[in-house]
Amino acid sequence: MLPNTDELLIADKALIVIFILLICLINGALIVTQVKKPMFYQSVKLMMIISLAIGDIIFALFPLVVLARGFFEADPTFMTCRLSTNITTYMSYLIHFVYGLGLVVLAAEVFLRNRIQSIHDNNYKSLSAVGASSVPWILGLIIVLPLCMSNVNYEYFCINTQSLDSMFGVSVFLPVSLSIVVSIVLNCVHFPTSQQGQVISTNQQPIVVSQQTVTQQGVNSTQYPPQGYAPGNVHHFPTSQQGQVISTNQQPIVGSQQAFTQQGNLTQYAPQGYAPGTVHYNPPSSSSYYSYPTNQQVMNQSSTVNINLNQGVNTIQVTPMNQRAEGQRLLLISIIFGLMVVPFASVALRAAYIVWPDLMTKTVVTQFVFWLMAARSCLTPLIMIGYSNL
Repeated sequence: MLPNTDELLIADKALIVIFILLICLINGALIVTQVKKPMFYQSVKLMMIISLAIGDIIFALFPLVVLARGFFEADPTFMTCRLSTNITTYMSYLIHFVYGLGLVVLAAEVFLRNRIQSIHDNNYKSLSAVGASSVPWILGLIIVLPLCMSNVNYEYFCINTQSLDSMFGVSVFLPVSLSIVVSIVLNCVHFPTSQQGQVISTNQQPIVVSQQTVTQQGVNSTQYPPQGYAPGNVHHFPTSQQGQVISTNQQPIVGSQQAFTQQGNLTQYAPQGYAPGTVHYNPPSSSSYYSYPTNQQVMNQSSTVNINLNQGVNTIQVTPMNQRAEGQRLLLISIIFGLMVVPFASVALRAAYIVWPDLMTKTVVTQFVFWLMAARSCLTPLIMIGYSNL
């Protein structure tokens, strides 16, 4: 069965116009969304997302526009060997290499963001964001372009003597595998950071002083032990609204109020009117607002802070709550990325060995995997818009 060439040409024209418009609109919206965020140029995550959107616009639109010209113009002589090699390299190899390594950089940024201290130098933040977002592009220019374009004979039938296995292996299969593996590792490995606080001598059992939750708006909700709770010889007596008194016959225990800010600084306030055997402390109000530095972006992140007194050591553990959500979203993007680009690479690699039942089947399969690969530049940016808001 032979395909209808006229109907196939009409379908190609419609699809290519639709994808050109969708790629421009979706990736443009993704870039505008990130640029509107405060100090986006200091965030590795936002700069990497912008870089990937720019890559989709350049590497996907350029080949599609050239192909559209070939579909709508009757004269195909404009398609030179060098131009054909460029669009094949950009759309089949380079775009996937840059996107796959970009996902790896995003996963590494999530992993490192929750484990290193905040950098207070704004210039260093900006340079780090620009440098990290440029890594996939630099590696693509150094590795993929020479690999895919150096062995092309532009004078004799435009033949590329480079092995397809090496080109697709480096530019497609390797980035897809790395992005999926790194995303899985990010979902499986969680190491909450810890900070050592003031050492308090006590022979009592571990006492939970407070549990604090820091939300995006900086609201601090403090829960105290229930009234009447007295481990060991420590007695808890409710008093007036100004404070509470704890009496003990053993060594005095110095109580403290502790506030946790976004930067992880621990501030301790010594109670006034301290006398041996008696501890006075005033509980804070139910809502305390912490001010963030003006030069630092308030991240959309929640953390849970547990403060324990365990055998004389006060330890604060901070467990990032959005790390799992970001890891799951990156894993989803990586899997979709692989499902949409690997079929085209597989068919191209095995094209000489596949026995097609008829020409119609071959045309349908090859067209499907090609447009599936092109649709990746529309679908993953849509998911990335939601990921950027985590």
